[in-house]
Amino acid sequence: MTYPKVSIIIVNFNKKQLTLDCLKSLSKITYPNFEVIVIDNNSQDESVSTISQKYPKVKQIINPTNLGYVGGNNVGINTANGDYFLILNNDTKVTPSFIEPLIKDFKKYPDLGIVQSKMLIMDKPTLLDNVASYLTSTGFLYHVGYLEKDKPEFKIYREIFAAKGACMLIRKEVLRLGAFDDEFWCYFEETDLCWRAWVMGYTVGFEPRSIIYHKMGATSSNLKSAFVHYHSFKNRIRTIIKNPTNSTLACMLPIHLAGCLALSFYFLVSGQIKGAGAIVRAVFWNLKNLDATLLLRSKVQKARRASDKEIFSVTLKNPSLSFYFRHLSLVKQNLSQSENQYDRKT
Repeated sequence: MTYPKVSIIIVNFNKKQLTLDCLKSLSKITYPNFEVIVIDNNSQDESVSTISQKYPKVKQIINPTNLGYVGGNNVGINTANGDYFLILNNDTKVTPSFIEPLIKDFKKYPDLGIVQSKMLIMDKPTLLDNVASYLTSTGFLYHVGYLEKDKPEFKIYREIFAAKGACMLIRKEVLRLGAFDDEFWCYFEETDLCWRAWVMGYTVGFEPRSIIYHKMGATSSNLKSAFVHYHSFKNRIRTIIKNPTNSTLACMLPIHLAGCLALSFYFLVSGQIKGAGAIVRAVFWNLKNLDATLLLRSKVQKARRASDKEIFSVTLKNPSLSFYFRHLSLVKQNLSQSENQYDRKT
């Protein structure tokens, strides 16, 4: 087996211990040809000096300001010199042989552009974090395996719509139109990239033999929920504008915007005023920046090698209405809990 170079990119912002734990697990991996790059977003918790002392072979890049998850990873990608880029959250711990199955997939599937590891909940390792994300006709995502126990159907390689950014390996050529969208800052950036990869003729996969552990929400625990919702909705709308064909866009975008406004109204009448305002601001941001988004859309469409019909035959799934009601209830609950937790911290 040949061992192409893998650049492992980790973004850190004031999460010294999480990053150290992640690096400790990486120090035990068996893959022989890799580099580790930690992008520090101007941490104030002695992360940089501690990492330098304990892991002197790790390359650190210190940003003068917090560039967010997207900006940090883009700095890392632009610095890395590997054949493949492994995006890894700092709230993860990897198993020693997690890279080898991913590399084997790229050799087995010539059109594979991005592949995701199997993620288990760090504090509850009998439960899955995520197996697969699929697109729905509404533009929202349908997540498979979330907080479920592992079972035979999750132990088989499968093609998926979007990988989860906590741990995904990217073929270098996929990024010829650029890495993550600089306007995203955080959230939905990996979905936008995966959709673009499909448009360009690549596939996205899930590899169950590559196993990591993910401490869900640890890296975003200090963010206000309204901030999270603003970026999630803003980025999702921009992604829908950029990536589908004209006919798909004409159908999906109005449905998605209607769903966004309905959610905003629901949050408003149920007392979640900050959540309602975040969605409205997300819609208006896209109106204000429509020209720039359409310019990017033009570049993506010029690179198209696969039709939406071909892509959606694999990646589009429409769950029952009960899925949306469960999702709505969960979003509302998380919005309320996260605001209460943030208020207590501040």
